[in-house]
Amino acid sequence: MEYLVKVLEPTDLWYLQNNINKETNKYYHPTKTIPFVQQVEIHLENSGVIIQKGALHRCVGRLSYEIYKTDNRLRDIWVALTTDIEYNAPVYKGTGTVHLEPRQKGNFLHYTSIAIADHEQWEFDDDIFQFCSDNVVVGAKRLKYRQTIGSSDGKWRIALKALPNKAAKAVLGTITPAKVVELNRGEILIADFDMVKGFTKGIVEDYRKLGHFGRGGGEGFVWVYEGEGRLLVSETEGMGLG
Repeated sequence: MEYLVKVLEPTDLWYLQNNINKETNKYYHPTKTIPFVQQVEIHLENSGVIIQKGALHRCVGRLSYEIYKTDNRLRDIWVALTTDIEYNAPVYKGTGTVHLEPRQKGNFLHYTSIAIADHEQWEFDDDIFQFCSDNVVVGAKRLKYRQTIGSSDGKWRIALKALPNKAAKAVLGTITPAKVVELNRGEILIADFDMVKGFTKGIVEDYRKLGHFGRGGGEGFVWVYEGEGRLLVSETEGMGLG
């Protein structure tokens, strides 16, 4: 499963009809909004992809349509009830191209691809999951009450685990660029904002106050990550840089 993120601009006729000089005002016009859209193309080669329900724009090729399900239908329903992963999430298999619904200018995302190793499990913020290969098991993890206070992600996270002897791939979308970093044993990550968007099993997350009764640097409540594993971090989200 490979994917490509395209930014599509209006046609030359649109520029002409709206009396806009394409050469000088391609990205900005002082009085008119130029409509750009962002669209994801997923290329399958004898493989499969799980997408959000309702995310399909079109597809073409030698493809078959299925419904995501595991050997535990109660778990599938529970995941659908507690996260943005819809019950009966669509799965496309075969060889061809799947296009997702385009996103209008102002709602573009930065996409990050993560390879999920055999027996590795990731937890992701619910609203950043976009699609993944079909060789995974999808679950849900409940956040502690203190964690829900410091985050706008709700009470649940999506958990993805590769099937035994399989290497899976997940693609996440964040409002600012994200990257994967390693946290080694004995190291700690402390952040004053919700910069970590996902992490592997072996990382312990906590939302706690630094110090008591005014002691501890005056930071108040912070996110703390300890253990050993990988994290998906978006360092610039709190800066307003987009």
